[in-house]
Amino acid sequence: MKKVTALGLLLFGLHTVSSQVIDVHMHSYTSDDYWGGQSLNGVESPNAVDLHLKQTIDQMNKYNIKFSVVSGSIKSVEKYVKADSRFIPGYADTEQLIPITEFEQLIKDGKLKVFGEVSGVYYGRTLNDSIYAPYLKVCEKYNIPVAYHTGGGPPMTPYNCCPKFRISLGDPFLIEDVLIRYPKLQVYLMHGGENFFENTVRMMKMYTHLYIDLGVLLWVDPFVNEYAIRLLKLAKQGNVLDRVMFGSDQMVWPGAISKSVQFLNSQPFLTDQEKNMILYDNAKVFFKLK
Repeated sequence: MKKVTALGLLLFGLHTVSSQVIDVHMHSYTSDDYWGGQSLNGVESPNAVDLHLKQTIDQMNKYNIKFSVVSGSIKSVEKYVKADSRFIPGYADTEQLIPITEFEQLIKDGKLKVFGEVSGVYYGRTLNDSIYAPYLKVCEKYNIPVAYHTGGGPPMTPYNCCPKFRISLGDPFLIEDVLIRYPKLQVYLMHGGENFFENTVRMMKMYTHLYIDLGVLLWVDPFVNEYAIRLLKLAKQGNVLDRVMFGSDQMVWPGAISKSVQFLNSQPFLTDQEKNMILYDNAKVFFKLK
């Protein structure tokens, strides 16, 4: 049997990981809202929020993540940004949004650089709902990107937390009016539309400034992994891979970052250049990062 060299192993079976990564979809917590301590698809969740923060940063170091958009409450985001300057602060809405004056002041102070994750579907609304209008106007004014949840959610969501949630509200087609009304607004669709991935690609073909992230599609379970594969293949066919961004949506599972990077790099139909575009280059363009 021939001796296998290290170089031979590399050429034979290992998939490359981008030298740099930007994760456009992470979450932050405080001790008041942290819900960790459970496993999902083989990924363990730490019991304490401080350990969650530490493990998330460890994962960022491991995969050379240069920037990460982290969203949550204003208090939790401030904590994560203080711990590591690579975090880009985002504001995740709840059923009641913070006052618009506070929202605008946070932007002026540099404490808020992304509006999202906007999770209107959990509250029975879409980004097209009038409640978001003043916030979108401010975002357009200050060039603040909007990260919007599309697709479905966890099993039994309407029974467990959010009675107004409907899968149908996650269809990207439902926010088309937003793109028309705010032509300069920077929007990216989180989870790439999930089960509505065909509608997502169609929207990207029509609106050439629309971006997406892959979110939980890369790791949460084999069922949605299939959506990721089909979405990526269709995006490649439609020549819109240059607007697909990497997002782990790690939630309370920092190890999801590792699974996400590995899953993306394992796709044989993507070239190394295309993987690097998704992992780093596209987000650098979208967020105008230096």
